[in-house]
Amino acid sequence: MLVVTRHAKDKISFPQVGITIHFIRVHSGHVKIGIDAPRDIAIVRDEIDGNETTASLVRRQFLRLPRDIRHGIRNELHQISIGLHLYRELLQSGQEEEAEEAFQIMQSCLNRLDENQILQRPSRKTAVGTGNVLVVEDSANEREMLADFLRLHGYGVNTFANGREVLDYLDINGPPKVILVDMKMPECDGPTTVRMIRSNNRIRSTRIFALSGTSPKENGLESGAGGIDRWFPKPINPQGLISAIDAIVTNSPDANPTK
Repeated sequence: MLVVTRHAKDKISFPQVGITIHFIRVHSGHVKIGIDAPRDIAIVRDEIDGNETTASLVRRQFLRLPRDIRHGIRNELHQISIGLHLYRELLQSGQEEEAEEAFQIMQSCLNRLDENQILQRPSRKTAVGTGNVLVVEDSANEREMLADFLRLHGYGVNTFANGREVLDYLDINGPPKVILVDMKMPECDGPTTVRMIRSNNRIRSTRIFALSGTSPKENGLESGAGGIDRWFPKPINPQGLISAIDAIVTNSPDANPTK
């Protein structure tokens, strides 16, 4: 359980699942919050009966399926339900061979449901190789959570705690698809890191995304090929970030066709 003390207008983000909680008003023991979440994530209120809410959610999701798909799933479930009763009674009456046949029929139904593409979770993208994205962030928690989120979307990720670390890495390695750079870091900050990369002919064309609570103007950075390609204010919208990275990889001449 995460326990925190927050004030009005504060935020808490969970980048791995694309959820941000906004504390709109805190007054006299009451908290008004707003929740940003992807459309496919259900939000359940605790004061509503949990079983009823879950059943209602399942029914709504089921009714969104095409009619013929719903009919096929109902038939498979109906066969399984009857098969369970038949299997139990055949065992009780000592008809083991007939019970085994009933069990095989149920197993076939379950296999068909398991193979049904509609009921399967979306497959994760295949990683396109280590180092496609470099994450440069001094906060260990933010760095690792963002890296895990990117890996879940199929990207190879290398992480660094400051600009000096990533510059040393780039000295001996080829350029990645994208570099995500925090602006406020010790030893070698974001603006310095960006300028060093842009001054190196071998890697200067690498796409650079800034991650910061500040603005480009505050950091003295320009937009475009000579500076920052995209600016993502914190708290970051993870889905927007993934879409931007996907667009670069998809349009890259050597893009992996599975991406």
